[in-house]
Amino acid sequence: MEKLKERLDAFSDAVIAIIITIMVLELPLPHHNSLVEYLQFGKAIGIFFISFCFVANIWYQHSMLFIDAETMNNKIFVLEFTFLAFLSLTPIFTKLITVDTNRVTVIAYGILTIIVNGLFIAVSYFVIRQKYSDHKDIEKIFHRIYGNHTNFISLVNVALLILAYFKPGWALWFYLTLPVISFITIREDQTDLQEVTNLSQDDQSQYLQMSNAKLRDFRKQQREISRKYASQRQTNPNWQTDMGTEMSQLFKGSFGDRDFSNGVPHQQPFSGRPNRPQRPRQGHDHHSDKH
Repeated sequence: MEKLKERLDAFSDAVIAIIITIMVLELPLPHHNSLVEYLQFGKAIGIFFISFCFVANIWYQHSMLFIDAETMNNKIFVLEFTFLAFLSLTPIFTKLITVDTNRVTVIAYGILTIIVNGLFIAVSYFVIRQKYSDHKDIEKIFHRIYGNHTNFISLVNVALLILAYFKPGWALWFYLTLPVISFITIREDQTDLQEVTNLSQDDQSQYLQMSNAKLRDFRKQQREISRKYASQRQTNPNWQTDMGTEMSQLFKGSFGDRDFSNGVPHQQPFSGRPNRPQRPRQGHDHHSDKH
């Protein structure tokens, strides 16, 4: 299954590359030295960039997802091919709105993007669930991390469909912002998933119980710490250890009091690295045994 996974990944990359190539070849060239035709050509290029950003963002998310995947099951294969089939319709729908930008064509394009995004979320869920099959709460973790951003993007899509009914031209250009929003949010969600799945079972349970307001504040502080130490990679040889300690302290503040000894928490450092068994601290354990 591992070799088949690699071939599926290569096949998906090839399909996406062909989709972008077809969109370029479908650009209508001006046949006369006319300002109207050049303006139409410029509009076609702009629409191409909208679809290019959409497909390129899908490719980036897909690549990051398949890095996490180790093997594939039949359900993932079926979903993956269904996802690629609908994604392959992008050049046709792009040509439709290029030739005639009206209410029907823009709404049709919007519906296609909703279907593609929905299928990709389904593929992501089953790939992640298979990778983290040893985590009993992985379904709750997935929905907790991806849920807010997914719901937000879904609401934006619905709003754009309504806008397309009244102002199709405006809605079309707003579709350019969706891949940018999606790129930023999904990248952050993937980082959060990696970090949360490296927590102890206890901390995962407490993470799931955090209120939405507290979770937003926690994730904001988490990213500030990540950015802080990202700038120290060349100058601080212990940046990973320092970041892990600060992340652990952040969790201490978010989840309540923890027992720290010499600045080292009992829990695993929240650094995004695999858990390692902790050595018992003899002094503390001996004192506990006396009581």
